Amino acid sequence: MKKALQPDYVSKFTCIASDCEDTCCRGWRITIDDESYGKYQELSRRDDLFSGKITRDGIMSVEGDFAEVILSENTCPFLNDKKLCRIQEAYGERYLSVTCGIFPRNYNLVNGKLELSLDLSCPHAARLALLDPLPMQLSLSDIKKDSRISKIPTIKSSDTDYPNQVYPYFEEGRAFVLALLQNRNYCFEDRLVILGRFCNDLNLKHDRPKDEMIQLIYEYTRLVTNFGFNQFIDSIPKQPASMLKTLMILLEYRLKTGVPGQRFSECIDQCKQGLHFTMEMSDHVLHETFATIKTGCYDPFMAQHEYIFENYFVNYCFKTLFPFGKQKSIYKKDIFVVPETMFTEYMLLTLHYALIKNLLVGMAGYYRDQFGTQQVLTLIQSFDKNIGHDAAYLQRLLQFFDENKIFNVACAAMLIKN
Repeated sequence: MKKALQPDYVSKFTCIASDCEDTCCRGWRITIDDESYGKYQELSRRDDLFSGKITRDGIMSVEGDFAEVILSENTCPFLNDKKLCRIQEAYGERYLSVTCGIFPRNYNLVNGKLELSLDLSCPHAARLALLDPLPMQLSLSDIKKDSRISKIPTIKSSDTDYPNQVYPYFEEGRAFVLALLQNRNYCFEDRLVILGRFCNDLNLKHDRPKDEMIQLIYEYTRLVTNFGFNQFIDSIPKQPASMLKTLMILLEYRLKTGVPGQRFSECIDQCKQGLHFTMEMSDHVLHETFATIKTGCYDPFMAQHEYIFENYFVNYCFKTLFPFGKQKSIYKKDIFVVPETMFTEYMLLTLHYALIKNLLVGMAGYYRDQFGTQQVLTLIQSFDKNIGHDAAYLQRLLQFFDENKIFNVACAAMLIKN
């Protein structure tokens, strides 16, 4: 057995396989590592199960992606009619690729200590992680050894190779972020606004000595405790729906440039119907419709269930090593037009929140009195699956906000609060 730091919900997770309302074998690329590819090539000499189902053509330059499965109608050809894997049925779990064998588990190695979280694009993982009203707790737990955990993101606080040299204060910085996200003395949106100020200051001062950066973290802790950001929060302009058309255009772009899952497409359609949304709709009518639905249908529910957003973003930050990110990007640098910084990581988090929130407001208008945790779970899980894993699309979102001069603390605050 090995030890891993993990949210407590992780220990409750087991794959429910054919009982799952979705499947991780449909709706996205399925990559194959080089070791698994070699095994499948060997097996293909005597078993036509693999014939014409795996290719090395057009593979993205991503570490660990040596080949990929050729999808059939956006579905893995190894998936049987019971939503089970034919490879695992025939040869056992050890023949699953790294991607398939580990999912939805996410591993990081921080200063030699293993960390484990779950990807919430898995419906059962999302249920366990999001629906607990108590603050998400992290603890050291026993996990099974898995030989596939060979190439995982690593952080060493003593490493000076990272371009912004943020890792000397990684643990103090992340501890503040997680504590802030779980500080229920503030509404959740206010916590995100304060987080933006923090990430921006970290970014501006990243090259200062470690002692200065630790002092900055302590000063933010003091200000949060004493409600020192209230004046800034109160100054954010109230412009409901001001960015809604832009966000809808960005979502439509995703639908047109990829093959979205049915669940996510249905959520977007429900949002549009709930808002009676069309691109020809006047800003005034959209403003009034959005505000009415938000006040009457969305806010009463979310006032009692803010912990869902809290749990989602605590898990997000723990999983992604926020706000510092991976020590080395697994993607080619030329894919990323917007520089990777701590504030870039924050803008990415903000876009996640803005898109999810506005979709949920529209869905609340669609479901009215029936709007509840099931609709929220469906949206967040399908969003994570269709948007959260699409690195190229997320980069285009960041590029759009950068090019339109709305890549700053003030605009992020307006996205969050409106």
